[in-house]
Amino acid sequence: MDIRVEAVQYYDLQPSPFDDIPFYQSRVPSKDASVLELGCGTGRVLLPLTDYCGYIHGLDISEAMLSICRQKLQRANIPKDKASVEVADITNFSLDRTFDFIIAPFRVLQNLETDDQVNGLFDCIGAHLSRDGSCILNVFHPNRDADGLRKNWCTMEEKFSWEKSVGKVQITCHDRRPRMESEKLVLYPELIYRTYQENALQRETVLKIVMRCYYPQQFEQLIVDHGFKILNRWGGYADEPYGDGPELVVEFGHRG
Repeated sequence: MDIRVEAVQYYDLQPSPFDDIPFYQSRVPSKDASVLELGCGTGRVLLPLTDYCGYIHGLDISEAMLSICRQKLQRANIPKDKASVEVADITNFSLDRTFDFIIAPFRVLQNLETDDQVNGLFDCIGAHLSRDGSCILNVFHPNRDADGLRKNWCTMEEKFSWEKSVGKVQITCHDRRPRMESEKLVLYPELIYRTYQENALQRETVLKIVMRCYYPQQFEQLIVDHGFKILNRWGGYADEPYGDGPELVVEFGHRG
């Protein structure tokens, strides 16, 4: 089931907490490079990268998200030999080719709930990364220690996130945090989208997602344990040192 069918209309409205697109553009190895984006969604990063590489291919499990991405590619007159997308499980896919650069922006890795899913992702990266290529993964840097998360993260109280006007319609987004899996620190937040017209509630949509937490050393070790060599690391997209910024961003090379 595509859990994003009802919420996809709000995805491009939500403000990003950071501007990561220039970072990914700067990391593309060459204008001729082949790029694979895992969890490309509506094309927020995929489309801006088309001018920086030879070819980019996007995978996402949500057909609803990819439908919007395809519309954007068509409106931008980007040919299929330059960029294409397809529905796929990023933990279990085979494209019968390798890529020079693999990315999974905006914390895609954290949406993988189980160890089997995480292992599957790394196996797929290993099978599709060229010998001289690199991959970049990122997660958020938790703002409290593990015990603090366990004690204080869960709450049914709604927290305001953002609002935006689209014509005569007002859209708001709140989040709540009903539960977590304490041992592996898997969070289960819910995003509540509400649309109003003339101050009257017209619609409410709830998106339930998964966010698995990683700490700096743990995130690096996860990559090393899957047989990859770490090449670079950052604490965000504004030159923050790894472990000091709001994000954990790691670039690694081919296995072996």
